[in-house]
Amino acid sequence: MTPMVPVRVRADDVAIRIDTLEQALRYARENPRPKGDYEGMIRRLEAASEPEDVLEAGNAFRWWAESNALAVEPGLPE
Repeated sequence: MTPMVPVRVRADDVAIRIDTLEQALRYARENPRPKGDYEGMIRRLEAASEPEDVLEAGNAFRWWAESNALAVEPGLPE
């Protein structure tokens, strides 16, 4: 599994922590949303192999989740 900077996202009525690109890819495919560059984010998550690519893919996932109000900020109510 390829680690990334963790992101907490909403899944139904709970928040879950996404720690790897594989988890991010699974979550994004199970929860498609229209805002942000969804297809580009999916491509980045699938192709990331170098450290720079992993960082870029993780950031793309975070920005997509934030754009679609799926990201949960630390310290805020879930």
